[in-house]
Amino acid sequence: MKDIRITEKEIVEKRDLRTESGITFPGVPEHIRIRAEAKPEAGSCIRIELWMPTADWNGDLAGIGNGGAAGSIPCFALAGPLCLGFAVVTTDMGTSAGPDCGIGNEAVWRDFGYRATHVMTEFAKEQVEQYYGKTAKHAYFVGGSTGGQQALSEAQRFPEDYDGILACAPAYDRTALHLAFLWDWQHLNASGVDAITPEQEIRIRNALLEKYAELGDRRPGDDFFYWPNHIRVQREDLMGLGLTDPQIHALLAVYRGAQDIYEPTLTPGSEASGLGIAHRCEKDRFAHDYFYLFRWVLGKDFDFEKFDFARDGNKVREALVPVLDASNPDLTAFRRRGGKLLLIHGTADPIIPMSSSIRYFEDVQRKMGNTADFFRLFLAPGMGHITGGPGVQDIVFGFPATPKDEKHLGLLALKAWVQENKAPDSLFPVAFKKDQPLSAFMPDGTSWEREIQPYGADRETADTSV
Repeated sequence: MKDIRITEKEIVEKRDLRTESGITFPGVPEHIRIRAEAKPEAGSCIRIELWMPTADWNGDLAGIGNGGAAGSIPCFALAGPLCLGFAVVTTDMGTSAGPDCGIGNEAVWRDFGYRATHVMTEFAKEQVEQYYGKTAKHAYFVGGSTGGQQALSEAQRFPEDYDGILACAPAYDRTALHLAFLWDWQHLNASGVDAITPEQEIRIRNALLEKYAELGDRRPGDDFFYWPNHIRVQREDLMGLGLTDPQIHALLAVYRGAQDIYEPTLTPGSEASGLGIAHRCEKDRFAHDYFYLFRWVLGKDFDFEKFDFARDGNKVREALVPVLDASNPDLTAFRRRGGKLLLIHGTADPIIPMSSSIRYFEDVQRKMGNTADFFRLFLAPGMGHITGGPGVQDIVFGFPATPKDEKHLGLLALKAWVQENKAPDSLFPVAFKKDQPLSAFMPDGTSWEREIQPYGADRETADTSV
């Protein structure tokens, strides 16, 4: 391909893949690893990594999404599909120089918004054909959060790239989502507002779980809601929890959300998750990790305490919405060519609310009518942001402990839908023993599972009040 050069090509023997923290993904099979760089225009540098099994290739290609501001290759996310026989590819989305490499650099905006994923896909298909002597039978994409943005962008902009796409908790309405993060940050870190502590966020969560058990559909034995989007947190809910008046005022603003911009980002019942309230109170870290998109447009020294949602927000939207957002509900081309789309979102996601995925799903239905033939939404009870959380914890990643069949793993459900026309009428996300991340990497690490049906499949899930 033009503007792409291979920087490394090697055979990697079968091994256990380990992280610096000591977590091990066991038995990653022997594969050809190809690393490449693409520079489609000045200011662009997209890193790509492709793994192709040297034996027992299943004939398919899997593209894998990134997370956050990207910038690195998520090797652990490649291991699972490779173990299932897929050739698998991912990209750093063009931000390996750090998220601020997009400041004033519109080439990076285009790479991050849509181009890196498409270029990665074309490159991988070409290399697969060269190595195996035949094209991949089918191509699938799996991504969550930023990877979910990549997933929906592919369906909307490049409908021929993938036969099946799985998007989990997608940051598809990207610009508005980050504006909502800024709304939360301004209120929780305002002058005179003490940071919410981990102990306080636990008290808040527990109080809401108790008060709104019926309204939020908290079921016996669960520490999470099925329908947290039915809950409207009131001032009295936060009284008597050791919070100051300024803290309560700030929290109510967060629960209310920036209503003319985006729905509230914080889901009731998820307050004490790793990306919950206390995370938003880590003032400098949160600004560094979430406001890079704004720095691209407003400059590295912009003072976000003075951000004006009308003046500055309009400037940001004008610059970034056309390249970053993946909110187009018209999936006609993807549907026409036989594409299948699974959208999955946890009901206890503390950073991207499940209501945003409901909103996109219903937008597509309004545009295209009944979508059951090609697009289904599943809500995973108690799952946090893509994984983890107080309920079920995996249906997307395919950790070693997750059963490898079409009921327990979204990628395999997608494959069965594409290749056998077996539309998923139910899925069974799993929880891991003792809620420990290490359990996910143990052969017997699952604790329980729960059956879920597509959103809108019955009267209860057809309830769309938000």
